[in-house]
Amino acid sequence: MGEVSVKLFAGVAELAGVKELRVSVKHFTVAEVRCAIEIKLPQLAPLLARSAIAVDGRYATEDESLCSNSEIAIIPPVSGG
Repeated sequence: MGEVSVKLFAGVAELAGVKELRVSVKHFTVAEVRCAIEIKLPQLAPLLARSAIAVDGRYATEDESLCSNSEIAIIPPVSGG
């Protein structure tokens, strides 16, 4: 069991009311981080499901491993014209 810090942006940060949070994970994977956030802040689940997760500055796959000191960011979908 460990903890990771996650940066939140745009709509995800607005819904959460914070720009960064710490979550506990059993396994250091992107999927586990996503699950831990949904448990801690269930109101984020719909937006989180459509958001990308970046680890150390690049988009990550769900099964990607990470370290406790990895820079993790939730990137919500963007729209524009």
